[in-house]
Amino acid sequence: MPTKIIQTNNKPFKRVKLDPITLDVIENSMFSARWEMDAVLFRTAMSPGIREQGDEFPMIANLDGKMVVGQFGSFIYGFMEAYDGTMEEGDMFLTNDPYSCNGAISHVNDWLLLRPIYKDGRLISYAAMFGHMTDVGGKVPGSLPTDASQIFEEGIRVPPIKIYKDDVLQEEILELILNNCRLPHWNRSDF
Repeated sequence: MPTKIIQTNNKPFKRVKLDPITLDVIENSMFSARWEMDAVLFRTAMSPGIREQGDEFPMIANLDGKMVVGQFGSFIYGFMEAYDGTMEEGDMFLTNDPYSCNGAISHVNDWLLLRPIYKDGRLISYAAMFGHMTDVGGKVPGSLPTDASQIFEEGIRVPPIKIYKDDVLQEEILELILNNCRLPHWNRSDF
């Protein structure tokens, strides 16, 4: 069953006319927000995959889940199909499951955080960040076994779950994930 979006305001959006200058200002603001997302992650990440190799990417999508800024395209539709629950203001979602999100996640080291953006009780867009975690368990340090014959050998695989509810971290979920990693302090910092 696909995700159920909860909104407290269902009024239709007001139509606005955009002139080319205003449109250009909005477009550049979106690009700036995307670059700022990059800068914050590079500055704060513990994982060398993110900090040194740049194995991460942010994305901002519109209300329909179509990518506005980012790279690799949008995965929102696949995520919404895979997550069986509600999406409300103050929620944030986490997954590293390569079998969800229409193949946007290539292996279990790539983690995705997705945040629905609300304004006045109405969903208006999505922000997301992918990042390569150094270790997520599995049979070898670094979670990239070259002789793996099944995905379970790579490490913990987390289906789309709600990691924040009402802007509060769900500590039990995070502890379950961290207890399956060799470098829990790095992974905690990168969440």
